[in-house]
Amino acid sequence: MRIQVSRATVIAFILINLAIVATSQSEIDPLVTFNNAFRAEYGRAKAQALSKIGPLILIEGANAVLVQNGTRTEAEILPPIYQALKALAHIPFAVFLLFDQSDFQPLSDARVSELRDYKKLIVAARETLSTRGFSDAQLQRQQEIVGESLAFLDGAIEKRQVARKELDDFARKMSPVLLANVDEATRAELDALHSHVTEWRHKLSQDEWQRLHVLIMSAHMPRDREITVQYFERALNEPYEGRRIVYAEGLFEEPKAMDLLGTHILDGSAGEAFFGDFMRMHRDLLSDAAAAYIKTLKFDE
Repeated sequence: MRIQVSRATVIAFILINLAIVATSQSEIDPLVTFNNAFRAEYGRAKAQALSKIGPLILIEGANAVLVQNGTRTEAEILPPIYQALKALAHIPFAVFLLFDQSDFQPLSDARVSELRDYKKLIVAARETLSTRGFSDAQLQRQQEIVGESLAFLDGAIEKRQVARKELDDFARKMSPVLLANVDEATRAELDALHSHVTEWRHKLSQDEWQRLHVLIMSAHMPRDREITVQYFERALNEPYEGRRIVYAEGLFEEPKAMDLLGTHILDGSAGEAFFGDFMRMHRDLLSDAAAAYIKTLKFDE
């Protein structure tokens, strides 16, 4: 059914909406208007701060990038031995994950089939161990990691069940060899990073080195004492992350990470000027007042 609407009705509807818009515009809160202007000015000041950035080192996954006078120099900081040690350390971790959130009930035929397929992946990886450039001691450790993981899967497939205690015992048993891989992977990454940073430092003047910022793009979980943060704290003699070293948590696109760097610089300048503390605005500005006031609140015990 087609509804007929008169021209007068349409005109009346338009006039009513125009009146609503006019009324809304006349009732805009001046503080809202000002706050919008503040946000625009904040964005302008951030862009200006970023335009003044001197040399910059970006840590982007496997690469470190030096940006100097508009020129980018890239270097790999995760060598093949690092990648191999880390990937093999993932094997017992993966075995653990296969069962950790399960109900530890008897395994179905479909689940046993999945475990057999997973076992094939590990066996295929084992066949490449001799090509990874491992030392004799490293190779022996990788064979232990793979062998123990396959043995655990074989037991699960044979018994068609895994107990919680068995899984936890397996994890604890593998801990020392996993940490040995972690130690060697750490040294491999830091040696590569240190080599490139040392080379780049020789290209920078003392003034440029003092103005250098480091922007580290990485995930959430390693944030606490992340390896490259620790390195640059030592290299730049910085007591903490947040001033010249910025950890861009979960920001893997360079423009977004750069925007965060601008925020750090701008808020740091304001924190220094207003509160005598560069880092004051790197935490919730309400935090100190909240900590004091929450102590006065009564909670049900």
